[in-house]
Amino acid sequence: MQKRSHLFYSQLGLTLLASAFLVIPVIQSILAGLTTNFIFGLKSGLTLRWIVEVWNLYSDTIFRSILIGLTCLAVDLAAGVPAAYVMAKKKSRLTRVLEELLVVPLAIPGLAIALAILIIYGQYTDFRRSWLIILVGHVIFTLPFMIRSVIAVISSMNMNVLEEGASSLGAGFWNRFFQIVVPNAKPGILAGSLMVFTLSIGEFNLTWMLHTPLTKTLPVGLADSYASMRLEIGSAYTIVFFFMIIPLLLGMQWIAKPRKIATTGPTDTKKTAMNTKSRYTAVTSPEAEPGQIAKKSGTSIRLHNCAKTFPDGTQALEPIDLTVEAGQTVVILGPSGCGKTTTLRIIAGLESPDPGGSIYFGDDDVTDIPIEKRNVGMVFQSYALFPNMNVSDNIIYGLKIRGDSHEKRTRRLDEMLTMMQIEELRDRHIDQLSGGQRQRVALARAIAVRPRVLLLDEPLTALDARLRDSLRVEIDMLLKSIGITAAYVTHDQSEAMALGDKIVIMDHGRIAQIGTPRKIYFEPTNRFVAEFIGTVNCLAGGIDENCLVFPGGRILMRELPDLEFGNKSEVEVHFRPEHAVVAEPGQGHFKAEVLSSFFMGDRTMLIVNGAASNPLKVEAHGRRSFTPGQTVEIKLDMQSLFTIDE
Repeated sequence: MQKRSHLFYSQLGLTLLASAFLVIPVIQSILAGLTTNFIFGLKSGLTLRWIVEVWNLYSDTIFRSILIGLTCLAVDLAAGVPAAYVMAKKKSRLTRVLEELLVVPLAIPGLAIALAILIIYGQYTDFRRSWLIILVGHVIFTLPFMIRSVIAVISSMNMNVLEEGASSLGAGFWNRFFQIVVPNAKPGILAGSLMVFTLSIGEFNLTWMLHTPLTKTLPVGLADSYASMRLEIGSAYTIVFFFMIIPLLLGMQWIAKPRKIATTGPTDTKKTAMNTKSRYTAVTSPEAEPGQIAKKSGTSIRLHNCAKTFPDGTQALEPIDLTVEAGQTVVILGPSGCGKTTTLRIIAGLESPDPGGSIYFGDDDVTDIPIEKRNVGMVFQSYALFPNMNVSDNIIYGLKIRGDSHEKRTRRLDEMLTMMQIEELRDRHIDQLSGGQRQRVALARAIAVRPRVLLLDEPLTALDARLRDSLRVEIDMLLKSIGITAAYVTHDQSEAMALGDKIVIMDHGRIAQIGTPRKIYFEPTNRFVAEFIGTVNCLAGGIDENCLVFPGGRILMRELPDLEFGNKSEVEVHFRPEHAVVAEPGQGHFKAEVLSSFFMGDRTMLIVNGAASNPLKVEAHGRRSFTPGQTVEIKLDMQSLFTIDE
């Protein structure tokens, strides 16, 4: 067992001393209200006499304090939660200034605030004589606590993405606010409510100046009792205050405590082993029956002249045209900042294209239709699963928004759980799921609503390599099985090659090339695409007597495929590392010196020099080993050579 340091015991001692300094007076005050005579202490005996006297003399102040506290809480909830939501969402210079100004009522003395209220509202006699004027002061004093508590919680969460996830499932603003924002901001709302209620009940300075003989509250009565009566009655008043606050604390703890969310009902799914193909039987068309394998039921997507310029002047996307056929999976690939996610968000309806751009789903122009009415399914990079719901409720959320019956939701839920092989997760909370499980739940939720198109924004990025490879295969089989039109954004080349019927390569807001994976890989149209997809080698040389001559060797022009060089005297040809291998002496096209070698298991990757201005990457098969400085002969696959435009 690790020995405690002197510093630990010093800190513990100081903490206990500070606690005693705060707690002991409270205990003494409580005992004073329960003893017959405080001077003699417990020896005088315990009694409830003083509490009864407080109740008889000041019960009206107790009820009035509760009334003002609850009304103040209601006003702060109605005004503070929406205000906090707007300020946390906008994140503008104005909202930051407003957030800083919230502390002004806390910095100004309560007496000064009360004086200002009297100057403004004192002329209204009936209002001045009622408890409502006290309520105004309490709201001014407590509202900042509510707003700042809620802002802190909302800012700590990715609330914008959660709202976008709800929007993609058809949720309008009020659905999102009351079903997503408010439940997930509950810790901040509860903390703010506790502060508002306790501060309102216990506030003295404001209340003392604003009250009248007919609008006394508990703190004012407490002050009067200490000033004009025995200490025991004042202490009993303190006990009453504790009895008002402690149940509130316990109640809020109970509300904040996580509890099991009700399920949608038992499932008839038989947990029997099944092969991968047979489990993808969920359908995407509304007309299909349960268990029927979907046919190509997707909707074509067409972007025309779509560009995007953000308010700060940044042009994220230059005008592009893109068509995705019905039932086709297109992968939008490119480096960070190339515009691929912006393109996906324009398709979804989360971003609007610049004037002149248009988006079509089939023959329908959806340019001005918001995401909640486009009927798209979207899987976000962070998955955007709702923390306030369990797995089942996440999956059927979109069906609830659409007004589907309980029986229809239950049937669809069972289909999704079976298809994704997550039947045992139906009652789990989101924070109890692994990354792979969350990804499956997000897919199930997006597909459950039978969307016209499915959009996936780098859904595998956060997963480890082995799980990513496994889920990539599952997503590929899923998309092919349900036949939905899908747009998939990634920066991972292997994902794009594996999943895409068509790949869109983007660079600096422009489309660099569109084509099938094979077309993109073997026939890149420009240097960026050639270098971004895989690895490419370049041989630069000249044409001399029907030969391509380069350092280290030459190639007869008749051996080359149909490459167009025009009248150029200096040309470049390109090839992939797997299309160049180490050959036996006398059988290669050129000689090169080995700079380094890397054993990859099924092959050895060599970095060689001497045939081009830059080192080349080539492959060697078999068990042969290589050493730096060794001379090797390299043989090219002539049919795999290609040229590219600059």
